[in-house]
Amino acid sequence: MFTLRQLEFVVAVAEEGGFTAAASRCHTVQSALSHQIARLEEALGTRLFERGARHVRPTAAGEVFLQHARLTLQAAARLQEEMALALGTVRGRINIGQITSLNVVDVPALLAAFRNAHPAVEVHLKAGMSDALLAELELGRLDLALVGVGPQVSLPPQHRLLHEEGLSLVMPPGHALAATASVPLQALQGLPLAALVPGAGVRRMLDDALRERGIQAQLQYEVTHSELQQQLVAAGLAVAVVPDSMATRMPRTVVRPLREAFRFRTCAVWRADPTPAARALLDLLPAGPA
Repeated sequence: MFTLRQLEFVVAVAEEGGFTAAASRCHTVQSALSHQIARLEEALGTRLFERGARHVRPTAAGEVFLQHARLTLQAAARLQEEMALALGTVRGRINIGQITSLNVVDVPALLAAFRNAHPAVEVHLKAGMSDALLAELELGRLDLALVGVGPQVSLPPQHRLLHEEGLSLVMPPGHALAATASVPLQALQGLPLAALVPGAGVRRMLDDALRERGIQAQLQYEVTHSELQQQLVAAGLAVAVVPDSMATRMPRTVVRPLREAFRFRTCAVWRADPTPAARALLDLLPAGPA
């Protein structure tokens, strides 16, 4: 038989790509880790890793073992968390994802309240684009994600709408379009545009809308955060299409709503079988619009 510690060693070697880094991650010495994996391989009658001069890679048998080792470790961790909850304490680790430009949820305040209520939970936060966060959620690498998407994106049943809004055009002061009360999307034809990189929910909405209408905007600037969009617009280099709530936070710019009725949704999405920590965090999230 094998122990949970041995499973942890195997997973660490596979994910770190070597024995030295895996030993550091597991807070042990390399000789002890190597010895345990060698014992495991002897018991199984097969090698789990191909050892190269620079890289360590799982064998075909190792890949099979890894798949089930991860599931076993997850099940063991979940058992500990559920038993702790039965005794009145929320424990474990929660992996949270959030979009890089999120302003309708005060995440630092949310996490501070969560820490105060559940100090035994280890919190890990990762920022990224909506597409990547949803993919990581599906792979089980995240427990909960705060994403921004358009209505064309199908979310799993386990999600909560937190906020819904339209889109606005942000432009430099003195821009010709500033004289209009609302701006048709067609007016973007030929304009230099500062947009978030592909994978962002608002970028997907914009790309789809421009393509459907045959509009050719000049996509000159692709950035990862709304702050840089604001700086580019304020400098007179481009215009930007952003959610209404974000537009109001962009100083030294002029904001006009887009004439078309866009619906940008900020949602919390979680795994189908949420951990006690994920359930506790959901309890602290706002209920969303009525």
